[in-house]
Amino acid sequence: MRHRSAFARTLRAHALLTGLILACPAFAQSAADLSVCADERVKTAVLSPAQLAAAEAACGRALSSAATDVDRQKAAFFRSLMRFLQVVQAGAQKPLKADGSQPGYAPPTEQQIRQALADIDVAIGIEGPLKGDALALRATMNQTIGRHSEASADVGAAMIAKPEDPTPFVQRALEHERAGDINAALADLDHALGLEPTAGTALSARGDLLRRLGYLSRARTDLAGAIALGPPFRRLALIRKSEVELRMGDLRAAYTDLIAASREANDLPRKDAAAQNAELLISAGDLALDKLKDPDTAEKHYQEAARLAPANWNAALGLARVEEQRGASAKAAAIYRRILASTKSTPRLLERILASYRLKQLTQPARRADAGPFRSGLEAGVAASKASPDGLKRIAFVIGLSDYTELASLPNARRDAAVMANALADMGFSVVEIAENLGKTDLRKTPAIIAERAADADIVLVFYAGHGVETEGVNYLVPSDAGLDSDKALRSDGLPLSELAAAAAKARRGALVIVDACRDDPFIEARAVAGSRSAGGGPAQPGPQPFRAGLSPSNSAAPNNVVFHSTQPGKTALDGDGLDSPFVRALLETISAPGKSLDEVVRETTKRVSEKTEGRQTPAAYGAAPAIALLPLKAAQ
Repeated sequence: MRHRSAFARTLRAHALLTGLILACPAFAQSAADLSVCADERVKTAVLSPAQLAAAEAACGRALSSAATDVDRQKAAFFRSLMRFLQVVQAGAQKPLKADGSQPGYAPPTEQQIRQALADIDVAIGIEGPLKGDALALRATMNQTIGRHSEASADVGAAMIAKPEDPTPFVQRALEHERAGDINAALADLDHALGLEPTAGTALSARGDLLRRLGYLSRARTDLAGAIALGPPFRRLALIRKSEVELRMGDLRAAYTDLIAASREANDLPRKDAAAQNAELLISAGDLALDKLKDPDTAEKHYQEAARLAPANWNAALGLARVEEQRGASAKAAAIYRRILASTKSTPRLLERILASYRLKQLTQPARRADAGPFRSGLEAGVAASKASPDGLKRIAFVIGLSDYTELASLPNARRDAAVMANALADMGFSVVEIAENLGKTDLRKTPAIIAERAADADIVLVFYAGHGVETEGVNYLVPSDAGLDSDKALRSDGLPLSELAAAAAKARRGALVIVDACRDDPFIEARAVAGSRSAGGGPAQPGPQPFRAGLSPSNSAAPNNVVFHSTQPGKTALDGDGLDSPFVRALLETISAPGKSLDEVVRETTKRVSEKTEGRQTPAAYGAAPAIALLPLKAAQ
């Protein structure tokens, strides 16, 4: 099984490259090899590895027998493209590891694409009709391998060689966005669409950027335009538009878009299309179950997904949740047990961990109800299954805030908290306390509770997933009932991260505070969403104001206390798709091997996150880690 993020990487790369291919002038296809080399199907579909290899071989034959410079340039251009696509697809489509953990993704290296670079250099060296396209393709390659100054030079040259082509402006917009200059990125995308109003790459890129900025009406218009163009833009644009509709409150439109995306069949190789369509049907089922309150429709989609991708256990998790909603606890428990029995060989599979958590909730009755915001793990169905062999008392406090009243919801946060709590209980933590969707009153109570309990513990771990913002150098965790203007009252309504860290530092031997909260300022986004809703289909709003991205450094960590941010200061963390929060996946994969010191946990998780996100996200740690194992060596054996 592969995850939706892998498919998204492939589709994004292919859509951008398609802009280059569609712009290529038509040639008379007199030679058979040249016709196979310039495979027209690459304009509308992701070709299979075998098809790409066949096209590459045909390009080689055409290149060696080319009678004119025009033919030689075309053969070199398309062989470069086919070689590059093979490397990108191979890197993006790795299966899960044998133990169920997700493989790290590393973007292509210069060495891996050296043949593609050599071919495109040949194409650029020929003064022919594809020179501008070849420069743009080399710019994409350089962007992919991280050579941004070379990419910028190629983009500039492509603009000169082919000033009417929108693709270089899309590429420069991506560079502006990477550098944090949102207004410059939007200006380039506007210019690209001025050159060609139906440029699929520009419509998709601008729609996605406006979606992330919260300008939803404008995003919906652009994404609808990309959808109308058909493959290869249609599927990904439908997925993004579904997210826009959900945030605008049109649940039925969001559902309809997901179903439409799941019916796409000819834009991916058959096996990949089945796996991607299964993921989309699961998302549609989740929406039908959780938002539309229609378990019968949800069940139908989960069943179809299970037929398309039998190894995708998210479909089975969905069917179990349907039975839970119907009150059929025994049927739900049977499904969870089937998942656990079928995944014994993949202990790190997150779907297995979640099935274990939900089964415990169903079958282990609550033993006590704590006062205050935290529930005991016993009450939530999570009980420590292994005593700590080194005799140290380990306590975990897990906080997940997903369902915000007025701010953007974070679907993964509460689920990540559940998976984390279950994993820590299974790995040897003596006590696991859980808090979910805390309002301002309860959130501000948590430091006192943690401080009191930590004083009686050797090691404390605090995990927080939810919104977090920085203002005037102070990091605040945002309660679920924060209003649109609560950023002006953060001192009274939010919880300073430093208070949470100071409470955990009361532990006798050491503490690790993990904060997966480094996202764009949710208040600015929420106000943009509100403005977008009120504007409806009217005039476009003015350009977005810059976001306060991410958190500031936590430089005041107490001795033997580490504060671990999911990304660097001023940067944003990725929430992921489905059970695919990259930071949480990496963290669980790291701590599942016991005996690691806190410092080793931090370093290994950082490396894994960077790999999974192609370098777009790198965690940051503050404080001095004690020389003590987060989990004892024998705890999980």
